[in-house]
Amino acid sequence: MAIEKPRLRRVLALRDLIVVAAAAMGPAFSLATTMAAMIAAAGRWTWLALTLVAVLMAMIAAGYKRLGERMRDAGSSYVWIRAAFGAEAGAYGAWVLLVANLFAILATALPAGSYTLDLLAPALAANAFAVAAVACVWIVATAALLWYGLRPTALLAFALLAAEVVVLAAAALVAAGHPRPDAVAFGSGPIALGGIAGAIVIGIWMIDGCEVSASTAEEAEGSAAAPGSGGLAGLALTSVVLLGAIWAFARIGSSAGFEKHESDALAYVGDVLGGSWGRLLSVTVLVSLAASLQTTLVYLSRSIFAMGRDGLLPRSLGDLDRRAEPAASIVVITALSVVFALAAGLSPTVKEAFDTVLKGTSFFLGVLFVLTAAASARIFAAERRARWTGVVLPGSAAVALGAILLLVLQSNDPRTRGFIAASAIIGLPLALWRGRAVRGGLAFRDRSDTGSRF
Repeated sequence: MAIEKPRLRRVLALRDLIVVAAAAMGPAFSLATTMAAMIAAAGRWTWLALTLVAVLMAMIAAGYKRLGERMRDAGSSYVWIRAAFGAEAGAYGAWVLLVANLFAILATALPAGSYTLDLLAPALAANAFAVAAVACVWIVATAALLWYGLRPTALLAFALLAAEVVVLAAAALVAAGHPRPDAVAFGSGPIALGGIAGAIVIGIWMIDGCEVSASTAEEAEGSAAAPGSGGLAGLALTSVVLLGAIWAFARIGSSAGFEKHESDALAYVGDVLGGSWGRLLSVTVLVSLAASLQTTLVYLSRSIFAMGRDGLLPRSLGDLDRRAEPAASIVVITALSVVFALAAGLSPTVKEAFDTVLKGTSFFLGVLFVLTAAASARIFAAERRARWTGVVLPGSAAVALGAILLLVLQSNDPRTRGFIAASAIIGLPLALWRGRAVRGGLAFRDRSDTGSRF
């Protein structure tokens, strides 16, 4: 008798899937931490860079939707890459997924620590280890809610997302009505392709929620198309909010002002707007950080669960507790995140730690999207009915995004290039080793005996 693999309970409606995707992007948090870096790279053409990111991500999200309809699995990208290119390639995709999203947790939790201290203990806000310690509190608190269940997590994410969108829309309207002559939007200069490319890579971090929605495929109610539809709708919602905000805030903020506030751009916008806007926007960023951190933990915990279930990671991580929750994977990812956050706290400054993790997560998220889009093109290449949304759109986006990643990698400083290269190379022997184990893990599902436990 074949052993049935553990399956997660279906608890999410389409609205929840849209919220999960949009909250993962964290509009307020993304603006606070990456808007200044995008403006530094692209200047008054930042809106164009973000538009191009949105178009590329929509093309890739079309492939995600097709893949999710074909293979409804919590492993999402990792499973699809394996199906398209083999077990070893799937294992390497898993490595890229884990690296990208561990960095993503740090790139979310560290600003949460910094903003918390700015509000409660300003004297400690520049202390890297103090920021890391508060970041650990955020990680543990968010994981505790996820431990309680995905449905409550989605409900809270909805409330947090609604609050941040309202505040951002109001701030953007005020900013649009009070332009300043020295603002970025009114600067001069031609389009710099290198700057646009750099801003696009940073912008990946802003608009990357479709993969989070895809990871909840097993927990989505309704048809297999629901997670993909939720990801596309979340992408559309967030893109509109981000584009409107960047257009408006570029009309009041100067290049010098954004440069001085690279990691807290919304705090600068609040200072320019005056009144109580500074504090209100800081609180909104914390709200956004909480929602984004929640959904990133959802993505990683579901991915690790699927990897354990397949035998890529220890099989105990693929078990469910009596509530049908992936408790072991939640504990492991929480512990790893805390360890990495404390390690980041050893950096000389908060800015240096954040810059490193932001560049890392942006690059590896980009690589993950390229691999997944290529998998879609490979899987649906022979199917005429899926040719457009399964092959042409994601395949074209994979080529374009891959070229942009290479261009930006070459232009990065040697330290960043070495860091990215080392992270990428380490995954190769691990992928070869564990890829072979996956073949046995997949066979394990179909055997009546329990086999050996890795």
